[in-house]
Amino acid sequence: MGSLFKVRCTKCAEVTVNRDSPICESLAGKGEPNPEAKDAGIPVENLPRCEKESCKGLLRPHVVWFGESLDPTVLHNAYKELGECDLCLVVGTSSVVYPAAMFAPEEASRGVPVAEINMEETDVTTSLGFHFQGPAGTIVPEALAKHESEP
Repeated sequence: MGSLFKVRCTKCAEVTVNRDSPICESLAGKGEPNPEAKDAGIPVENLPRCEKESCKGLLRPHVVWFGESLDPTVLHNAYKELGECDLCLVVGTSSVVYPAAMFAPEEASRGVPVAEINMEETDVTTSLGFHFQGPAGTIVPEALAKHESEP
C-alpha cells in the first residue's frame, strides 16, 4: 500500500510527491532491489534527503514494505469505507499479502459484488463474484467507459 510517486522522510515523516525516476541520480542504473544485498555501494551523502533545511533526513518510497505494519489509521479508514461500499473492485493484486488480502473475500461474504481485475486468477478468485483477466490499464478504462455511456 502507498504510492511510489511519493516519498516519506525517515526523520520528520513528511510525505511529498516525487515523480522523478529514480528518486535521485545516485540510484540511476542500480536495477531492481536485492533483499540479500549488504551494500548498494551508494555513499550516504548521495542518498535522497528531506528538503526541509531543519531536517535533511533520508527519504524512502511512501509504501509499506513486507514485514512493516500498516498505519492503524489507514487500516481503520479502509475498514470504514469497505463497510459502506456497494461494489468492491480488486485491481492488480496477488491477494496473498495480509491484511489487504482479506478485504475482498470479506466483502464478498457479506454479499457485496466483488470484481477482480488481474492478469491471472488468484487463490480467492473463485470466492469473488467476477473475474476479468487481462491488463488493468486496458480493462478498467473500458469498464468505466461502458458505465459512463449507459443511461
